[in-house]
Amino acid sequence: MQQIVGQAIIFLGLLITAFGVYTVLRLNSFYARLVVTSKVEAMGFVTVIGGAMVLSGLSAATVKLAIILLFELLTVSVSAHAIARSAWVSGYRARTATVTRQAGG
Repeated sequence: MQQIVGQAIIFLGLLITAFGVYTVLRLNSFYARLVVTSKVEAMGFVTVIGGAMVLSGLSAATVKLAIILLFELLTVSVSAHAIARSAWVSGYRARTATVTRQAGG
């Protein structure tokens, strides 16, 4: 039973990651891609590592996976913010659509 649950959680994580890759390819804006990438990477990684923790049971490997998971959760948002801030400071702006109106009509 533990094998089935662990493999199902890992499969769910891979599915989340696959949908995230598809979404990143569909988006046009750099900042939208950055947000989706950081969220999907965190959620996909959490579920895959969670599934690996279920598969390994209560062992030293589970403790190591938990430490890796904690480090990942602490750094993914910081790294996404650093990338977005460096793009903003260097002058990269998102393209926005503007609507212009003609006078008299």
